[in-house]
Amino acid sequence: MNELINQIVEKTGIPADKAQQVLGVVAGYVKQKFPAFGGQIDSVLGTSGGQAGGAAGGSGNPLGDIGSKLGF
Repeated sequence: MNELINQIVEKTGIPADKAQQVLGVVAGYVKQKFPAFGGQIDSVLGTSGGQAGGAAGGSGNPLGDIGSKLGF
């Protein structure tokens, strides 16, 4: 995930913490819209795949596990 955050920082000029927040929001959105790909998204971003198949993870949080890792 750090590689992607670094690319976002380099290409946009925004601070790393904001890039991390943006990545969390985008990943959560994609996982919500395409829950079948939740495991792959977690794998690519290096987050836990414990909620494969469901972005909400039963908690009502559309960001799922990645949100907790990013402080949401």
